[in-house]
Amino acid sequence: MLNCWYMIVVAFSVYHVSNAGKLTRQCKALNGKCGINTNSSCDEMFGPGWVEIGKCCNARPCCNIFRCEDIQQIPNGAVTKTGTTIGSTATFSCDTGYVLHGTPTITCAGGGWNEHLPICHGCPDIITHFSGSTYIISCNTIDRWSNAEAYCVDHGGHLASIETEKENNYLKHVAKLLRGSAWIGLSDITTEGSFQWTSGQQLTFTDWYQGPPNQPDGKTENLSPNADCVLLHQSYSWQWTDDSCVNAHTRAICEI
Repeated sequence: MLNCWYMIVVAFSVYHVSNAGKLTRQCKALNGKCGINTNSSCDEMFGPGWVEIGKCCNARPCCNIFRCEDIQQIPNGAVTKTGTTIGSTATFSCDTGYVLHGTPTITCAGGGWNEHLPICHGCPDIITHFSGSTYIISCNTIDRWSNAEAYCVDHGGHLASIETEKENNYLKHVAKLLRGSAWIGLSDITTEGSFQWTSGQQLTFTDWYQGPPNQPDGKTENLSPNADCVLLHQSYSWQWTDDSCVNAHTRAICEI
């Protein structure tokens, strides 16, 4: 009987050591450092900027220095960084002929960079990148939605299809920097009340100025009753409105 209990204790000890080692290797794989105890935060144990990225053995925190996403460059401009840890800065400048729109210097904070990247505004096109997508914004306004879509097709894409709140907030930020409304690739031209993206993607997210499910034609002040084309409207804090398909002072946002 004693031999049986001895074997159980040994087996449990081997399992515990093996499991502890496995967790520690996971922390090492993340270039982390195991905390001293379970009752202190990473920055208390290792200094400012250290955050918890997982667990080590005995439920101790696995810690590492927080780093913001690395910024390599911006279209038609340059960036100078002091680093990517908390407190580091990134300062932007534009090539000759382009004007910087946005915050020229941003700072790495606990949740990432404290501002969206600025854009360099110039002609013939404004190019910007976000979350794996490339966007081209027309330098000049395009007064017809159909012409805006043709402009985007000529550049190898379509008017932007917005799929998430994160993407929507970024494109609103871009339109706000350029101080004007912007066409996107949504319309109900084919079937009244059935909005479709020109790219063929499914409509999974909306940001109607008048709320879901769809903004009714003619409900917004001064809109045409034949409001079939969607834009990020400057007058409504760049939320979506279905407006007349002819609208002056409106740029095209293309997604390539």
